[in-house]
Amino acid sequence: MNEKMPKFTPRLEAVSKDKYKIKFLDDSYPGKDMGNKVACHPIYGVYVIRDYLFQYKKTGDIKYKQAAEKVTDATIKRMEYYKDSLVFWYKKESVFNSTSKEYYSALTQAYYTEVFAEMRNLTNDTKYREAAKATYNSLKIPVSEGGVFHNCSMGPSIQEYPMNPNGYVLNGWFSALSSIKKYSEITGDKDAESFWRENLKTIIKMLSLYDAPHVSNSRYALNGKAVIKISAPSINLELQDISLCVPKEKSYTLTVDSNKNYENFIERSSVEEKGKKVFTKNYSALLKVLLSRYSYPLENEIAIRLMSPKKGKLNFYIASSPYSPTKIRESQKSPYTLIETVDLKQGLNEFRVKLPWKLLKDIGFPTTFKQFGDKWHNVYHFIHINRLEEFYKETKENDLLYYATKWKEYVDKWPNMNIYKRLEKGPYGKDK
Repeated sequence: MNEKMPKFTPRLEAVSKDKYKIKFLDDSYPGKDMGNKVACHPIYGVYVIRDYLFQYKKTGDIKYKQAAEKVTDATIKRMEYYKDSLVFWYKKESVFNSTSKEYYSALTQAYYTEVFAEMRNLTNDTKYREAAKATYNSLKIPVSEGGVFHNCSMGPSIQEYPMNPNGYVLNGWFSALSSIKKYSEITGDKDAESFWRENLKTIIKMLSLYDAPHVSNSRYALNGKAVIKISAPSINLELQDISLCVPKEKSYTLTVDSNKNYENFIERSSVEEKGKKVFTKNYSALLKVLLSRYSYPLENEIAIRLMSPKKGKLNFYIASSPYSPTKIRESQKSPYTLIETVDLKQGLNEFRVKLPWKLLKDIGFPTTFKQFGDKWHNVYHFIHINRLEEFYKETKENDLLYYATKWKEYVDKWPNMNIYKRLEKGPYGKDK
C-alpha cells in the first residue's frame, strides 16, 4: 500500500491480497503488482474510488474524499478522447488484453460513468460531470466504428470486450446496465435511462440462452471455441473461401492465422501457403472457430468453397473443450467427432455444413470458479443472480424473477455434484 494513500476497507484489502494485488503507480492510479512491475489495469480505478467514497460517506474523514479525487483525476488523465467520448483503452500490449487488438470495455466505461457522476455530486466540480457524460457517450459508438454498441436482431446490446461473433457476456452486460441506471438516477439523464431499459429488454429476450441445466449453472457468455477438421483422404485441396455463418447475426470469413483469441481463422500450421493460394496439408486442415449460441436452436454453419484435383470424399469433424469449472480456456483435449461426409467432384466445390448442438452443449461456456487465496469461488453465477434480482425489483419483469429463482436452486445442487467437488459453494466474501 502506498503510504500517501489511505487504507482500503477490510473487504477490498482482502480481495486485493487474494486476487487484485493493488499497488499505486506514481500518479496515484491503482495498478496490479505483477511481481516484476506494477501494470495499469483500466478497471482498478473504479474499485479504489468506490472504496474511498464508501469510507468517506461512512466516516466523514476528509482524507478519503481527497484520496477519491486523486484517483479520479489520475484516471481521467489516463483516458483518451475518441469520437467525442472519453475512453480507457485496453492497450494491445497490455497483460490484461487477451484479444488481438486495442479496445475499450463497456463494463469499465459504465462503471466510470457512474463513479464520475458520484464525484460530481460530492465535489460540485463540473469536470467530473463532463467526464461522466463523455464516458457515457462511448457506450453508443457502434462496434463497426471501434466502439461497443451492437444492435442485434433482438435489440440493442453493449460489448464487454470484442469478439466475433459477439459474446454477449452476461455479467458484464448486466453490471454495465446497473451502473448506467445509477448514472441516470444521479444526473437525471433521460437518454441514459432509455438506454439501459432498452438493453434490458434485449437481455430478457435472451435469458433462456444463458441457462445451462446440464451443469446446474448459467452461461458466462454465448460463444465458445471449437476446432473443425476437414480431411480428404489422399487429396490436397485448394481452399478458396471459408466462413462461419451464425443465423440471425452474420457470416465471418476465415483467413490463415494463428494464436488469435475470440476470432475465426484457418490454423496456419495446418495448411500450405503458395503465394496467395492456400492448400490443405497432409490432406487436412484445421479451422479454429468461435461459435455462438445466439442462433439456438438454429445451428451455426461452415460454408466452404474449394477446388479439388479429382473426385473423392471430404470429411468434417468437430471438437470443443468440455466444461471445466476452474478454467475457461483449455487446450484441446476432446476427440474429434465426424459430423458429415460429402462427395467431392473434380473442380469447384461448394458446401454448407451444419454444426449440431448436441455436440456443443458447452457453447457458450458456463460460469467458472476463480481462485482467491487457496479457495475457489464462482463469481459470475452469483453476479447473474444478484443483477436479476436487482432489475426485477425495478421492473417487475417475471422472466427476471424466474431465472433468479432457478439459478439459485442450481446452487443448492452443487454440494451433491462431483464436478463441483472441493470448490466453494457460496460467493467470495460471504465468510469474511
